[in-house]
Amino acid sequence: MMKRRQFIKYTSLGIASFGITACNQGNLDIFRPQGKLSNGEKAFGPLEKTNLILGFMATTDAAPLIIAQEQGFFQRYGLNVTLKRQPSWQVIENDLLQWRIDAAQAPFALPMLAQLGPKKASLISLMNLNLNGSAITITNKAWDQGIRPSINYINFRDFATGFHQYIRNHNQTTRWAIDSPISMDAYLLRYWLAAMGIDPEREVKLLEFSSSQLNYKLQAGMIEGYMASAPWNQPAISKKAGFITYVSRDIWQGHPNKILATMDGWTRKNPATARALMAALLEACQYCDRRQHQQKIADLLAQPQYLNLDNSLIEPALNGQYSYQSQQSQKSSVKVADFVIFNHQDTAYLKNPDHANYPWRSHAIWLLTQMIRWNQIELKNYPTDADKLLNKIYPISIYEEVAQALNISIPSDKIKSEKATAFIDGRSFDPSQPVAYLNQFSIRASSPQIINFV
Repeated sequence: MMKRRQFIKYTSLGIASFGITACNQGNLDIFRPQGKLSNGEKAFGPLEKTNLILGFMATTDAAPLIIAQEQGFFQRYGLNVTLKRQPSWQVIENDLLQWRIDAAQAPFALPMLAQLGPKKASLISLMNLNLNGSAITITNKAWDQGIRPSINYINFRDFATGFHQYIRNHNQTTRWAIDSPISMDAYLLRYWLAAMGIDPEREVKLLEFSSSQLNYKLQAGMIEGYMASAPWNQPAISKKAGFITYVSRDIWQGHPNKILATMDGWTRKNPATARALMAALLEACQYCDRRQHQQKIADLLAQPQYLNLDNSLIEPALNGQYSYQSQQSQKSSVKVADFVIFNHQDTAYLKNPDHANYPWRSHAIWLLTQMIRWNQIELKNYPTDADKLLNKIYPISIYEEVAQALNISIPSDKIKSEKATAFIDGRSFDPSQPVAYLNQFSIRASSPQIINFV
C-alpha cells in the first residue's frame, strides 16, 4: 500500500513573525476563541499596493468580496478595492493572466487548468471562498415523465433507476448546460450522471452559457437541464420553467466551489498585500455565515452593480429554506442549512478546526483525478510528482501564515479522506491512493485503459 505522501512546503513567501495588535471589531469566530482581527499594516507589515481591482461573477458565492467591500473589511486592512463584475469565467481568467486585475473570485479548478493545461500560466489559489452552493435544474418535460426532485425519493438509487430510463428513452443525445467546463458544477454534473450509469462523454452533450442565460435556454427548450451556482437555479422555479433535482451538497458534501485566485508573481511582488486581502475576506466569510446577516446580505447582493436580481431569488441559498419546485401540491421546499457555507457551520462533515476556507490538499488531489478521468489535460496517468505540482497551485503555507496572524486554528494535516457518506454514489475517497481511486470508475474518457503513475 502506498504510504501517505509528504508534501513540499511552499516557503518562499514566508513571514517570520507577526505583530498582532487588537482592534475594536469583535468579529470573533469559533476558531479564534478570544482573539480579534488586526489592522493589515500592523499584522502583515507595510502594504506594497493599496489600490486593488478584484474580479467577480454575479453569483451568490461572490458574497465575501461584496460584503468585504460594503461592510468596510477591505478598508479596515488598508485596502482600497474596486470590484469588477465580469460576464464569464473566461474573461476573469484572461484578466488575471494579463494582470489587468489583481485577484478574483474563480472556479476551484481554474488555477490547475492554467498551470497544467496548454497555457502553463502560474495562476494560484490563495483560499477557498465557500463550500457547496450549486444545484441541478431540469426541464418540466422530465416532470411530465414522472421525474421528481430528490427530496421525493427514498434514496439516490431510487431516483437513479427512473432517471436513467428517462435519459435512455431519448432518441438523441441530451443537451445539458454549464457556465464553464472547469467549474465545480461541470465536474459534479459529470459525477452525478456517471453515478447513474450515464456516460457524460457519449450520452450527453455539455454546452456552455453564462449563468444568467441558463434559465432562458431551458425555457426555449434548447437544453434538458443545467447545473449552476446560486442563485441561478431559482429563476427557473419562479418562472415555472423547470425544477431542481439535486443540490450539490448532496452530490459531494462539503465540496469546494469558488476560490480567491491570483498570479503567483503578483503574490511574490505583494506578499503583505496578499495576506491583508485574505484576512479581509476571511472576516467577510465569517460575517456571511451569521444568520442575523442573511437578509442584509441578500439585499446587498441584489443591487444592480452586483447580481441585479430580486432578493427573493437570492435568499433561499442564504437562509437554507430551499425551493425545489413551484408545484404547491407536492413537497416543494426543505431546510438545507448548509446549502452554502462561507466559513463554518457545524455539520457531520465540517468539524472543528476544519472550516470552509482551508485549502485542503486532498481537494486538489480529487480534482486532479477528475481532470485525468475526463482527459482535460495532457496527463493520461497520475503524475508521481503530483505533490510538488499541487503545492505550487494551491500553496497552503500562505493560508497558514494568515491563519496564524489571526489566531485561527487549522487542521493538523493537509489531506483528509472523504467518507463513503460524502459522495452520492457511496464511494469513499482516499487521497493517498489516487490511482486506485481513478481505476474504480468504469465510466471515464480513457476506459478501459488502466491508469497508473507516470
